[in-house]
Amino acid sequence: SFSFSQVQIESIQLDTLGKKVVSDIIIDGNKTTKARIILRESTIEIGDSLFWGNLKAGMIQTQRNVMNLELFNFVEVEPIQISNSEIIILITVQERWYIYPVPILEIAQTNFNTWWETKEIRWLNYGASLKHFNFRGRNEKLALTARFGYTKQFSGAYTIPNLNKKQTLGLYLSAGYYENDQIVYNTQGNERTFYRNDEDKARKFYQYKVGLNYRENIFLSHYFEVSYLNVSVNDSVVSLQPDYFVTQEDRMQFLRATYVINYDLRDYKRYPLKGVFLYGLLRQDGLGIVNRDGLGVFTSTLGYNHHYQIRDRLYLAYSLRGSVNWTNPPYFLTRALGYSHFVRGYELNVIDGTSYGLFKTNIKYEILEPKSIELPLIPTDKFSRTFIALYGNLFFDVGYVDGPSFREGNSLVNEYIYSVGAGLDIVTYYDKVMRIEGSVNAEGRAAVFVHFKQAF
Repeated sequence: SFSFSQVQIESIQLDTLGKKVVSDIIIDGNKTTKARIILRESTIEIGDSLFWGNLKAGMIQTQRNVMNLELFNFVEVEPIQISNSEIIILITVQERWYIYPVPILEIAQTNFNTWWETKEIRWLNYGASLKHFNFRGRNEKLALTARFGYTKQFSGAYTIPNLNKKQTLGLYLSAGYYENDQIVYNTQGNERTFYRNDEDKARKFYQYKVGLNYRENIFLSHYFEVSYLNVSVNDSVVSLQPDYFVTQEDRMQFLRATYVINYDLRDYKRYPLKGVFLYGLLRQDGLGIVNRDGLGVFTSTLGYNHHYQIRDRLYLAYSLRGSVNWTNPPYFLTRALGYSHFVRGYELNVIDGTSYGLFKTNIKYEILEPKSIELPLIPTDKFSRTFIALYGNLFFDVGYVDGPSFREGNSLVNEYIYSVGAGLDIVTYYDKVMRIEGSVNAEGRAAVFVHFKQAF
């Protein structure tokens, strides 16, 4: 690593007239992270000759890119003028703590609010995960997980984002074993129906993944993955839900091929206020190699998020997302709204089908801009220096799920659902977000919900 304090630079007062040549880029504060990992994110290169407007825009974008590595709590990019025509770009970072055991205490539900209705201990997962978020200082990620409770899991994953010198190729490897005493086998009354077996496991499965990432440029990336799944369930599950797998057997194994493309111009990925995010997914479940039961489900997903500033402290954002299963999937592979994606106001519902569309909007006001805070009695600045920001927002969501086989007994299938509401978002360091939202949905139900990630 390199420290700015190791050199002495005589600077002159910065002027914004004429072009400036970037004679060097210096990084300070990277005790662990390799300099090339940070330089990869810079839109400014040594030797560039830029007018002030372009230089300023490049520094702002570089700061955003480095921050989106999720390796630092704070990032500053500033120019140091050393002559009338030359400047040095100084990138100052404050590194996070990268390696530690992470205790697991989580809710095995679609969201916090579903669990809060019953508050049952059996829905909790507990355990520990040993994680290294910046292995070898190269932004490599290593995770070993032992999870118990509702879901028992033993898994390992390793991400290498920079296989080659140009840092355009990355590799992902993972392997895991999972088992559950209780699983979902049907959807009725717009809610999940569960099967539980205390004497034997309701479901067991193994999953192995190999993925290759190609980062075409700073904003555009492609990801291709092949995974193997071997799933078995208690034979009572097949009796209750004959369509759980493709055939009425208690086991299914298959290969999955997935392609994802991301075009990401957001300012801060964990809580964006400006920028565009366009993404697409193509997935084939069943490649006809290891499965002999005729599984062949093709899924396509497309999404578009747009965040922009209306005026000082006021922001508008909207999100469009659609997904289609082009062949009818077994219940095990059926997911629509109510899981990772949902219409706000319907947090307690699951709406399953073969395809869906979702439109979400937000008008956001910055109550408290990101404010740096020094926490007392904490010896390391990796945790003692933090920030907090508050945003009030109004929202409107609408969604639709097409699912003829789920229409009976599920009133929200093949119906437009929508909601309006208001909320408060709390954002702080280590990418933590908390949302408290009150909403009224199309059925006239009013409620307050809590979430721990951005809305979209």
